[in-house]
Amino acid sequence: MSTNGVSTASAEEIQRNFDLGIWYTLFNWADLTVAVQNQWGGPDSADKRDWLAGAISEAFEAQSDIDQEDIEVILLQALEDEFGVRLEDESEVVVARDIMRLRQETQRGEFDSVQALQKKWEARKGKEVDTGNLRVEAREPDDDMDSVDEETDEDEDGDVEMEDAPALVASKPKEKAAPEIDEDGFEKVTRKGRR
Repeated sequence: MSTNGVSTASAEEIQRNFDLGIWYTLFNWADLTVAVQNQWGGPDSADKRDWLAGAISEAFEAQSDIDQEDIEVILLQALEDEFGVRLEDESEVVVARDIMRLRQETQRGEFDSVQALQKKWEARKGKEVDTGNLRVEAREPDDDMDSVDEETDEDEDGDVEMEDAPALVASKPKEKAAPEIDEDGFEKVTRKGRR
């Protein structure tokens, strides 16, 4: 705690509260929670979230002049590398700003924000995360949403190539052509580029 702007908290207490604040911030982040709940990072998705909290804490220890943009990069990189998620809602900006604010407050021995984050997490525990208007669409990470060449998405047997993990993006879904049904009621499989 602080008295007249001077912290009476020990260095260990400050670090412990800062680490908890990072952890609760990541647990309360809707995009990351959806990725963990759906195991987009594999069966150890929850462990990857814990690892990310530790990596952020270590980044502050290793780099004294770390700033909000550095944290944003860490968040984006981890989501893309570990969960196959590319964010387009800029929620990492809010999360990074909150972590920077937590750093400043805990350094002063102020832990109210950490306690508020803990209460928020405890209130939500076990409930579905509210993603607001978040929409998810799987797509290749390097696809250009405006120019999709459908002929290259399928091999000659009509199979869709899926080399990379799906990414989280906010976009308008593509409309599919209605399937052709033959006289026996089966869907016709058509091959592109053949006569």
